Amino acid sequence: MRSDPIRSKLCEGCDAHGGLQSLIEQTPRIYRCHAGLVDFSVPIIMGDTYVGAIASGQVRVADTEQPDFLTTGTSWQGDPHLQDLYNKVPVYSRRRIAAAAETLFGLSRSPSIIRDCPLVNLPSHVVVPSAGTSPTAQQRVRLLRLAPRAEGEDADEAADHEQPSESHAALRDALDAEDLATAFSEIGALLDEAFAAEGDLRDHLASIEDLVVAVAQDCAPRAAPHLTHLVQSQRGRRTSSGNRYQSQLYMERLLTMVLDDILRSRPQRRPDLRDLLNEIARHPNRALSLTEASTALHWSPGHLSKLFKSVTGCTFVSYITAQRISRARLMLACTQMPVRKIAVDLGFNQVNYFSRVFRAHTGVSPSEYRRQYSARDGGPAGVSLPAHNHPLLRA
Repeated sequence: MRSDPIRSKLCEGCDAHGGLQSLIEQTPRIYRCHAGLVDFSVPIIMGDTYVGAIASGQVRVADTEQPDFLTTGTSWQGDPHLQDLYNKVPVYSRRRIAAAAETLFGLSRSPSIIRDCPLVNLPSHVVVPSAGTSPTAQQRVRLLRLAPRAEGEDADEAADHEQPSESHAALRDALDAEDLATAFSEIGALLDEAFAAEGDLRDHLASIEDLVVAVAQDCAPRAAPHLTHLVQSQRGRRTSSGNRYQSQLYMERLLTMVLDDILRSRPQRRPDLRDLLNEIARHPNRALSLTEASTALHWSPGHLSKLFKSVTGCTFVSYITAQRISRARLMLACTQMPVRKIAVDLGFNQVNYFSRVFRAHTGVSPSEYRRQYSARDGGPAGVSLPAHNHPLLRA
């Protein structure tokens, strides 16, 4: 269809109209294209900026489930070749298409997806790496800073022109979505790069603390004064050679306080799978079983297992194990704690079993990992887990 210049323009018009309609409605839009195939469009929005849209579909549905044409339908049924190709297009239920659209819509709202999108019009002071590269440690720490003060501008005037940083938006969105795992991952990346950056570590850590307090002022104002007091107290005791592992625990504590205040402000909220995911994030060293989790949620193990896989893309056991191994990597790289003690703290009864599981995830033994990454920057602090599918979190 798109090999014909005239029909190709009609296809492109459907794509553009679908993206516009999904933007206007702020939801996925399912429609029939001019050729009669079923498509859907998902808007990608960062703040007030429309970045683009995800266009997907190109399938058929039963006659009783057909959505409306987005534009005027075209007649091509007289072309035997096109008719043959049309008959080969797979048929899906409207419900399955809607589920796919909602899944992509949830992913499009993930802070990591939006943050890494190269089309977003970020403030001029934010460093945007070229495609295929990532910011250096120094650049990443600079992302924490707000807009630079203009020459001759005093502190009060500069405060009036401050714009939220990229990291501020990512943390705020994660906490507002009650996604503690993403918030911890974001703060872990910032800490990794702060410890690797040149200059006084205390200044880098202070920038991250300021970021967390600013996020609290945005989405958990009742917790902000207490966080400010804790931060000021911590700075008074900080030395120039901080510990990466202890810094992670400290920052996670601050973020947990912010989330707790957000949850208290939502008394009508119904419990859902986010509560379990946040509990896992709060206690990454706990070897939680599927039975324990399903009992706490009052669901059957089978139902929880199926829902958990659909939301995270991982089985329950693999997700829990990945969290524990992620914490083990940080402890090995940034502490002198014996391997046996780390294994016990992470719920592994036998150090040999811990070593086998660790090697399966990292390719090296715990001792070899420690030799490779025991340095000031601590090496990799976390693992990449699939973004949560928030529209499916409710049981």
